[in-house]
Amino acid sequence: MDFQKYTSNPLFMTNAALIVVFMLIFPGYFAYTAGIDDSELVDPLSKSGSWMVSFTETETEYSEDMTLGDGDSEDTLYFVETEEFQNIAKVEISLACQDNDDPGPGFDDRVSASTDLSSITGMPDDQSDESACGGGGGGGATISFVWNFVDNYDGLEYVGEDLSMNDIRAQWSDNGSGRGDWSTTVGMEINAFPVVGGAVDDSEDVTITWKVTTFELVIMPYEESET
Repeated sequence: MDFQKYTSNPLFMTNAALIVVFMLIFPGYFAYTAGIDDSELVDPLSKSGSWMVSFTETETEYSEDMTLGDGDSEDTLYFVETEEFQNIAKVEISLACQDNDDPGPGFDDRVSASTDLSSITGMPDDQSDESACGGGGGGGATISFVWNFVDNYDGLEYVGEDLSMNDIRAQWSDNGSGRGDWSTTVGMEINAFPVVGGAVDDSEDVTITWKVTTFELVIMPYEESET
């Protein structure tokens, strides 16, 4: 084989030179990287600093009406889901009914509610309650349940000192809780004033309302302005 034929080829000589350079640099590169302290390889999200922390909050509300007679009950269902970067701050369920057709005390109609949250992520505690329906045209919730999923959340902007972004995200995470089918059973007890020919009152209208408060976390570097 005529070796001179290859050495006179510019492409061959270029490739050969690159191979030699690589062989010289390669051991030195790994020797350098092996000597780097792992503490110098810092994840930017783990680096402590000062941060302006704010919250983009969204409230979603849905209501459903029902008419219940004495001893009636109705199962309701509301599905809660979020976008990928949203956290659930709290879920509220309220029930209201008006008892405007009875003659006075002692004949108040009563509404009851109990939840079944066995399918909800994070396994929040069930709640139950009962109450007399409002009367005289008054408003407001007769029964109210609240579940908080992020401790101390108030939605207010603040400056976090000596914290990493990971620390802040962990503090305001709902840990995936609160998603799924929120099931509530609503019951009614009618206490009607007896009259000849039947009762004055035989049913009540009930409104159940779900309100879900979610938020997205906004974290920006903070530098105190010099004045």
